[in-house]
Amino acid sequence: MTYLSRRLRQFRRANKGISAVEFALIAPLMILIYFACIELSFMMVLDRKVTTSAASLGDLVARASTIDDDELDDIFQATRMIFQPNPIVDARMRISSLYDDDGTVKVAWSDGYNLTAYGEDDVKVVPEDLVPDGGSVIFAEVEYDYESTLGYLFTTKKTLSDEFYLRPRRADYVARVRD
Repeated sequence: MTYLSRRLRQFRRANKGISAVEFALIAPLMILIYFACIELSFMMVLDRKVTTSAASLGDLVARASTIDDDELDDIFQATRMIFQPNPIVDARMRISSLYDDDGTVKVAWSDGYNLTAYGEDDVKVVPEDLVPDGGSVIFAEVEYDYESTLGYLFTTKKTLSDEFYLRPRRADYVARVRD
């Protein structure tokens, strides 16, 4: 019995491998946190690109007094380039001109890239006092589905989206010329 009790006391006092055991217990959690931080930073960069592209899309259209099909295609292409090096074909955009019709905000015209355009005279709900009486605003929307680059660890897909309202700069209303 004394031999057994002596060995138990030696075992309790031994601390040579305690650091390795602690590391083995903490390492998986630290690795998971590390990869989660990387994933979050990728998502934040892409979310920033979505916001920038929505602002750019609206700004480029709001600068014009009239816009035709070729100009709008060029604007969509330029806006899509903001997403590089991410796959730019995954971007979905819509640009619309909204106008005030006696207190009701309606769609004057709308075009989309991988998003369905709104119908003419569709009623839209916008923040209060955004559209001036008898005036108009340009409404830009961008969506992008974020898929994890570390797909085996995080498998959920998240849609990043943003919308932007701008008043036309050169005229009260941006006219849409269809070819």
